[in-house]
Amino acid sequence: MSAHVTFPSRARRARDAGLRVLLWREYAKPHTPFTVVTRDGVQVRGVHLNDDHATLLIYCHGFLSGKNYLHIQRWAELLADDMDVITFDFRGHGESGGATTLGENELLDLDAVAQYAQRFGYQRIIVMGSSMGGAVAIRYAADSTRVDGVITLGAFAHGRFSIWALSGLGLLQIPLSRAVIRHAYATRIERARPPYAPRDFVSQISPRPLLILHGEYDNLIPLSHARALYANAQEPKQLYVIPRGAHDLENLNGQTKQHVLKWMEETFSEKENRT
Repeated sequence: MSAHVTFPSRARRARDAGLRVLLWREYAKPHTPFTVVTRDGVQVRGVHLNDDHATLLIYCHGFLSGKNYLHIQRWAELLADDMDVITFDFRGHGESGGATTLGENELLDLDAVAQYAQRFGYQRIIVMGSSMGGAVAIRYAADSTRVDGVITLGAFAHGRFSIWALSGLGLLQIPLSRAVIRHAYATRIERARPPYAPRDFVSQISPRPLLILHGEYDNLIPLSHARALYANAQEPKQLYVIPRGAHDLENLNGQTKQHVLKWMEETFSEKENRT
């Protein structure tokens, strides 16, 4: 079940699709582009900011986003001063192949990327996911031994989103709406309904640590989702509500980075002291 690694000669120009031209950012810090092939044959493209740190963070983006989205490029390079970072496009997004299933087959994407990451011999691999990516991180870590810790940001716990989010997902059942999204965001949609409830799997992350981040004023995935995840999770776990925070991308900033670094230092130093 190993992931095949290839290096593309020419990236697909997802940056030129509709609104993406305004949101696309190239990586300025040294990085390695890579491509892995999932078990079901989908090419997944990512970038690896590798500076020989002991810790790697794999970042999983949300629906309609991607590794070159301006907030994510900036977040990855912000973290790269303190750890190695991998970002990638889930299927149906950006430069990857296939079509999105809102978290179901995306588990195969993360597995292929995690297998690629294991080749570098990191001391620990942390998976961080925003929104849909947070749900995937929880579901994947519940069944995988490749992950040493999980961070979520604005992750959903179940399918009862805000009325605004549910209305948007409802529109995506219409073929014309999917065509508009494909043109505007370079996102190809196979399924636009949550395939599982992460709250049913979050307890299986333990004994590995879990950090749940959520914006106080998230109007897409209400704060109650974070509280549900926290209630169902086992120790070690931590919930941090970002004051005045919105859904996910706006919270990828220096303040959030400092909280992540503090959590990592406290969590893993305590774990090492116990062993």
